[in-house]
Amino acid sequence: MTAVRSLALVALAAVVALAGCGAFFGGGDSTESKATITPAEVPTEDTKAVEPAAGGREYWGNVSVDTNRSAVTQPRVLELRPNCERPPGLVVHIQVLALQNNDPATNEGINTTWQFASPSNRGLTGPYSNFVRTIRSGFEPLLNATGVRYGPLDRDGDTASQPVTVVDGNGTTTSYQWTVEKQSDAPYEGCWMTAGVAPA
Repeated sequence: MTAVRSLALVALAAVVALAGCGAFFGGGDSTESKATITPAEVPTEDTKAVEPAAGGREYWGNVSVDTNRSAVTQPRVLELRPNCERPPGLVVHIQVLALQNNDPATNEGINTTWQFASPSNRGLTGPYSNFVRTIRSGFEPLLNATGVRYGPLDRDGDTASQPVTVVDGNGTTTSYQWTVEKQSDAPYEGCWMTAGVAPA
């Protein structure tokens, strides 16, 4: 049990470290933090696609995160936007962490998730206000979950899916299937964005 707990802590540290690597890849060259809750149609980050490094690892499965609400993680996750340099598993993790850290007064976590929604996903849900209602009514267990379990990432070309199970404060678990797709049209060309989330 100690080895599993140690592995989970190492995985959590890796996720937190990678979630904060936007500035390293040129996604956050400003020294000022300009968090916004206003949805934007076009990402403010560079949308140039970057291929994974040779021998790079894109495995984001079988990770458990319990009560990930540190003061360091919350603001950073809520500020992230698509920049086409993140692998599909990290895109899923960013959105789940954003929803897990959602502020009900401002919906900053929902807004972050909206930023990573693909144009086709946005077309299905309609305007941002509909997206907020959809998350609040149909995906409420994702909001402020106390624990998360990520299953293995299944990638097939420009589509990837990953099971995500969340735990609420009462210990109730709810599972979802997160599907992300690499976009082929500007301004998101090369970016992994969410095509859909469905109950599993």
